[in-house]
Order: sequence, then structure tokens, then C-alpha cells
Amino acid sequence: MGVRLIAKGVDAEQYATEYAAPVRRGLEGIFFLNTTLAKAARNYASGKPQGSIVGAPVPSSLALAVKSRVNFVQTQISEVAEMTFFIVCRTAADGSVTADRPMFFSNYQGVNLDGGPSFGLAFYLTSPTRLSGGASYGSDAATNELKLAGITKPSVANSWALFSLSVGPTGVTLRDHTVGNSATISASTPRRTATAKIRIGSGVSAFDGAADVAVFQAHSVALTDTEITSTVLDIRAYMARRGLIV
Repeated sequence: MGVRLIAKGVDAEQYATEYAAPVRRGLEGIFFLNTTLAKAARNYASGKPQGSIVGAPVPSSLALAVKSRVNFVQTQISEVAEMTFFIVCRTAADGSVTADRPMFFSNYQGVNLDGGPSFGLAFYLTSPTRLSGGASYGSDAATNELKLAGITKPSVANSWALFSLSVGPTGVTLRDHTVGNSATISASTPRRTATAKIRIGSGVSAFDGAADVAVFQAHSVALTDTEITSTVLDIRAYMARRGLIV
């Protein structure tokens, strides 16, 4: 006979080192950004490198308060040609002031998101009710262009929502799973990836607003619609246990 111990009143999540996601194909990172900075930097994807804290983001029981290029989580996730991301987030302000608009995740390298020889991935707020997610395409700096899929929220972006961004050889799809909006933009030139590792809650060269991020998940493949649905249901169930319906 063995002894079975039951610990009451203990949050087992604080002691876990891995998370059994329902879809693990190409899984590079799962970050539950709450409670402590050590937890926010922990990558719960099996066998994948941990993140690190830059600056002084502020954890709460639900999320991590970040500020782009100042307080954020630096991951060790590299950009590849096909990727799928999930994030639960909101802006700290309503986005009516341009300087308050955040980058929710990115490795975008360059001076200006609106043009020039810049490249990489980005998901950010473009207006109080509009968000854009995109990736770069082109054979070189001269032909590079950021293909952006934009969605409009029926309410301001400082409302919590669950988003996914899918990028691949033929284009980009951004989905707001909380309200059911989506947008796709096609690309006819090759994918162009950046060398910088992906940041959670920050850009590399632009967009300095603040945000709250609760969950971030990244896959180095283009997930199928079925796989995206399974992951969305899993993240929703996790957030519901923390009192947030997305």
C-alpha cells in the first residue's frame, strides 16, 4: 500500500513545469502570465527554452501589465515561415492616444511599421477599435512588405479578448475569437522572417503603449482550423477558471 497525500488550498499551477496542451504540433511556447514574474517568464511547453523578464512588468492574479520596449517578456522563440499564435490581452488605455497603443507581441525589426525595409511579425493596436496582425513578405529589403490583416472590435480594445494570428506562405489571418471577427490578406511573394526573438508585450522598434497579457501560445506551424478550435476551447476553459470569459 502507498500513501496518498491530498494538499488542500494549494494552487498546483504554481508548481507545474509543463502544460499538456490539446494541440502540441509545432508547439514552441505557452506562457501563463499571472501571479509572479518568475511564472510569467516560464515556458510551459515541454522541452522548450524559458523566457526572461525585461524591465519591471507588474503581475496580478489574472495577467501581466507590460509596456512595449520597457517592461515585457523576452522569449527564445524564433520566427519561421509558418506560425500560429494565440493571445489573451487588452490595452491598458482605450487607444485614443497614439502613444498609448501597444504591441501585444512582435519581433518586427525596423523604424516604421508603415513602410521601408522593415520585416518580421507584429500584432498591435492601430486605433481605439482596430487591431492589426501581420508578417513580412519579399525577396529582399527592396521588395519587402508587411502584409497586415486588420479587424475592428465592436467595443474598445481595452476589453479582454482572445486572438489568434496565422501566418504562412500565402498570407495572414487574424481572428478575434471573442466576438467572432476575422480577416485574411493574401501574399504573392516569399515569406521574409526576422532574426529577433519574439517578445510578449513589446515591439522591437516601435509602438510603446501599455497592455495586459494573460496567455500567450506559439506554434511553429500553420495549425488547421480544427486545431485552432481545440486550442481556443482550451484557453477559454483556462481563463474561465480564473474568472474571465473570452
